[in-house]
Amino acid sequence: MKICKTISELNIWRDSLSDQNIGFVPTMGSLHQGHLSLVSHSKNICKKTIVSIFVNELQFSPDEDFDQYPRSLDEDIKFLNQLKVDAVFLPTAEEIYSNKFSVVVNELNLSQKLEGNSRPGFFSGVTTIVSKLFNIVRPSHAFFGEKDIQQLIIIKKLVQDLNYNIKVIGCETIREKSGLAFSSRNQYLSNTEKEEAAILYQTLQLGLSLLNKNQDYLSIKKSMEDNISSNPKIKFDYFSIAALNTLNELKSNIKDHKVGIVISGSIFLNNIRLIDNILIK
Repeated sequence: MKICKTISELNIWRDSLSDQNIGFVPTMGSLHQGHLSLVSHSKNICKKTIVSIFVNELQFSPDEDFDQYPRSLDEDIKFLNQLKVDAVFLPTAEEIYSNKFSVVVNELNLSQKLEGNSRPGFFSGVTTIVSKLFNIVRPSHAFFGEKDIQQLIIIKKLVQDLNYNIKVIGCETIREKSGLAFSSRNQYLSNTEKEEAAILYQTLQLGLSLLNKNQDYLSIKKSMEDNISSNPKIKFDYFSIAALNTLNELKSNIKDHKVGIVISGSIFLNNIRLIDNILIK
């Protein structure tokens, strides 16, 4: 497994490849079973697979957990080596963002909703780093988890609007036995807290059940909020029932929507923020 710490090292490795069928899995490290799924999809489809590990400060607001974000680089490298990944890109912040860095990439519509409301500037950080990594790695395929469904939709729009010749593939959310979606931030939680956090997925399932019964959307959201409120340790940020292509909140019967629906939400458990969703494709 080739380890590249600089852009020039990666360019040398990348230019040496005769086959251009290259899968890319961008991560912020602290790898878990969800990341394993992305790597497995890449290896099944592509001749070569490269993974990047970079904790991108542009995605964090001043009051978020950049300094405390879990980092386990040595374990991550061992993990990727066992998976027989072809290359790992491990740039420093200085390698990615020079002192004179002053250009960002913004998406102006989809990024203003849901997570964009709760985390202003987050998606600007995402689209900027993904654009840079796409330019550096030059993959044919890129793999992202459906757990971060809004991010996935925005990256597909980025590829379309900026004419990247990259196929973006969304991979199914991987869950613990309790239903809790795998996330690097789960490391903040005790085993008991992980069991409690599973109420987020259970609440989304409740929303799906009520949606299939054609209840109106305000009453569904109220039921979901009440379900979360049953645990005083947990506070909800938002719940949404939206069209998958626009992320606009639904206003008509579910049967009128042919493009798919996403039921999503975010909660805080002891100040740890967790997100999840259910897709109706």
